[in-house]
Amino acid sequence: MPDIEQEYKKQIKELEQQIRLLKEQVDFLTRKLYGTKSEKTSALEIEGQMSLFNEIETCADPKAQEPDPVAVEKHLRKRKYTGQREKLIKDIPRSKVLHTIDEREQICERCGGTMVKVGEEFVRTEVQFIPASLKVIDHYRETYGCRACRKNGTPYMEKSPVPYSPVMHSLASASTIAWLIHQKFELGIPLYRQEKEWEAL
Repeated sequence: MPDIEQEYKKQIKELEQQIRLLKEQVDFLTRKLYGTKSEKTSALEIEGQMSLFNEIETCADPKAQEPDPVAVEKHLRKRKYTGQREKLIKDIPRSKVLHTIDEREQICERCGGTMVKVGEEFVRTEVQFIPASLKVIDHYRETYGCRACRKNGTPYMEKSPVPYSPVMHSLASASTIAWLIHQKFELGIPLYRQEKEWEAL
C-alpha cells in the first residue's frame, strides 16, 4: 500500500511539473501575440504550422519611411453619347404598337361622361427577337380626355396602360432575353459568339 501511495505522489509531481511548463509556454506565446506595442507582429514558428506572415514583413525595416499618399481621382460618370441606340437599330424594320383603353372603359371617373382620344405619347423602343429575324417595335399609348370636364373648367385625362419592360431603359424585349438565356445557359454559347450572330441577322 505505501508503494502505491509513493507512485501516486510521483505521478502528481510529474503532472504538476507538466502543468507549470505548459503555463509558461502559454504565457510566452500570449506575450508574443499580444504583448508587443509595434504594429508589426513577430512571426511565431510553431512546428507543424505555417507562418501567417510573409518574409517581407518579418525582415522589414521598422524605421523605413511610409510612402506618400497618392491622390485618387474621383469616379466620373460614364459620358452618354446621344444617337448610339438609334444607330444600332437604324437598319431593322420597325412597327408601331398602340396601346388603347377599351371602349367600355372610356368613361370619365369624375362625371361619368364618354372620353375621346386627344393624343398619343411615345413610351419606349425595344428590339423584339423573332428567330432568324429582328424587328423594332415602338410602343405608344393613347391619351383620352373628357370633354364635359374640360367645358366645366376641370379637365380630366387618362392614358392607356402599357406592359412593363422586362429590363428598364433597355432595347431588349422578353423574346430577346429568352433567346439570349436559352443560348447561354442551355446551349452553352459564349456571349461573344452570340454577339456575332446578332450582327449577322
